[in-house]
Amino acid sequence: MRRYGTLRALRIQVVVAAISCCVVESCASTPQSIAASPIQQGSVVMVTHGEARTEGAGTALSAGERAYRWSHEGALKLWVQPSSALTGFTPRHLELVDEAVYSWMHSGGTRIVQVSWAIEADIRLYWSDRLPSTNPGVTMLYRNQSGRLTRADIFVAVQPAPWAIGTPDRVLYTTIAHEIGHALGLPHDPSANALMHPAPLVTTVTDEDIARLNSIVRGP
Repeated sequence: MRRYGTLRALRIQVVVAAISCCVVESCASTPQSIAASPIQQGSVVMVTHGEARTEGAGTALSAGERAYRWSHEGALKLWVQPSSALTGFTPRHLELVDEAVYSWMHSGGTRIVQVSWAIEADIRLYWSDRLPSTNPGVTMLYRNQSGRLTRADIFVAVQPAPWAIGTPDRVLYTTIAHEIGHALGLPHDPSANALMHPAPLVTTVTDEDIARLNSIVRGP
């Protein structure tokens, strides 16, 4: 069974994000908010990002099918939802994001800097309680007319998936690092030795993952 892949139910015309209510309320009260029109639906809020309708934003598509390069050079800006009222969220979630970011930057081929505001980020990571255990992470990508990435939105289940590949801590890290890999432009990898495999058996960013990322970053 594929642990990662396209969620057909997530086909959308503009970006639709599943995030906790408390974050949307915070965004809605912030100048230049990304939450243009939040619609509360249980413990999930569907948020339409206003800038998705601006020129060059493109339409959303699920990551995993093919590789992409970013539309600009230099560091990618990452915003991470700093807290969540969802059951199971702890500061450890943020530490695992930091660990995953460091692992990908260890390649030397890409740079990621964390920013304080979602509106200024290239990549945004949200915590969710509405993703199934078979798809505990989803990344939505946005392209410009040249086919290069302009934005990526990551959604990660707060609760680790019940996979027998390691401790819950390592499973959660695997989900986070896998989705960050997609946001960097990586597709799924057919190699069972790669973290980017659709059903990863490893719980760390591997040399194969780094080599493939470098081939994309430094490609034509």
